[in-house]
Amino acid sequence: MKSRSRAVYSINPSVDIYKIGEDQVEFYFITTRRRILLDISPTLILALTFVDGRRTLDDIGQIMAIDSQELAPFFDYLLGQRVLLNIEEEIQDLSLLAKVDLDRYDRQINYFRSAYSGGAFSQTKLLEAKVVIFGLGAIGSGIALQLAMAGVRHFILIDGANMMSSSQERHYIFSHAEIGRAKVDIVAEHLSQIDPLISNVLYKEHILPDTDLGKFLADANFVINTLDEPYIGFTSAKIGRVCVQKNLPLFVAGGFDAHLMSTGELIIPGKTPCVDCYLSHFTTTLAGWKPRYNIPPIERELYEVKGRDIDFHVGGLASMALFSISYATITIIDYIVSQGDVKTVYGRGECLFEDLNINYLNVQRDPKCPICSVI
Repeated sequence: MKSRSRAVYSINPSVDIYKIGEDQVEFYFITTRRRILLDISPTLILALTFVDGRRTLDDIGQIMAIDSQELAPFFDYLLGQRVLLNIEEEIQDLSLLAKVDLDRYDRQINYFRSAYSGGAFSQTKLLEAKVVIFGLGAIGSGIALQLAMAGVRHFILIDGANMMSSSQERHYIFSHAEIGRAKVDIVAEHLSQIDPLISNVLYKEHILPDTDLGKFLADANFVINTLDEPYIGFTSAKIGRVCVQKNLPLFVAGGFDAHLMSTGELIIPGKTPCVDCYLSHFTTTLAGWKPRYNIPPIERELYEVKGRDIDFHVGGLASMALFSISYATITIIDYIVSQGDVKTVYGRGECLFEDLNINYLNVQRDPKCPICSVI
């Protein structure tokens, strides 16, 4: 590595620079909306105009007829903030990926370059990730689709169901021609069409009380549960307890009864509430609550139409599922790329269609939780 004075710098292409008056500069990250406002001397402002990806710090010092070491602290700061890029370090970073992957993930790498440490390095975290997905309904299959597009190449998929006619309305992978086929097979085929290098391990199985989860989680480093059969609370508790034991991050998405645009929740062992903390929270907050009805139950004969029962499943839109899918995927990518060093974990929230505000539950870790309190 060259000395600091001989390093070549460029301005991050995702950063806009605005001069405000004679001694103030704002750096605006286009992709992340981050802003840095600095009060600096006209000399430092001038130095920025000579950063072109070819000149060294010494070159800039010579042009300005000053000692380059006077500029070094300022350049070091901007380098740490990812306003400036060290060309040699960028070349080393990009060498981590094959050209085909550099071309494929070019825009994503540019985003990672501003949001994390190293664009290509961040991309390799996704390429190496081994993700388990329980449940391949609208949410689970959609998350798999978006993760594959982002670069995840190792999936373990578990679902015991076949595709039904009603799946076409809200699933982004399934089609009419695939009705009756196993969901795991359909999803695996679509993922391989996105990227032929994707490897899929498939289990057409239902998760039962006595199911041993060990074979599903043996090689995993991230787990996703969207399985709402027999019930999302049951499957999440069963999976979540094993994830705590194995120190595996878990994202619980979808399947929350009538919560049509749920954010889901990221569960990090030892850092966030576990599934049992959530269950304890609901047990306490809903204690004594019972639904009240203003009219007697409707007789079954009154809602039979031409010999076909009306389907009283909770209604929703495919776009509502897409919200939950995209929110979950962004959160999962952030965890994988940051290697678990996430800055903020919001917990479960719900976006209500009437005002599009997200309301989050304030759930804390239970210090007496029998599952996670020992961590």
